[in-house]
Amino acid sequence: MTNQFVNTERLKLERTKKELTYGDMSRLLGYKSKSTYMYIERGITIPRLPIMRKIAVILGKPIGYFFDIEVQEFQTINTNK
Repeated sequence: MTNQFVNTERLKLERTKKELTYGDMSRLLGYKSKSTYMYIERGITIPRLPIMRKIAVILGKPIGYFFDIEVQEFQTINTNK
């Protein structure tokens, strides 16, 4: 399962590359239960930005690497003519 914002496949890929378990990640993030991180990685829980920052640091990747979002460009209109 994935959520619409966080690329959970990349979370799992990078965690397993570093040979970290759900329990390891939970402990490093300050959680008491390994299931807390597991829910993030499985896309059940959408983590807040400060948690994603910590995850990015732990996994050694830029935070944007873990997000599946598109930013639309827009123009501002100068109304002071």
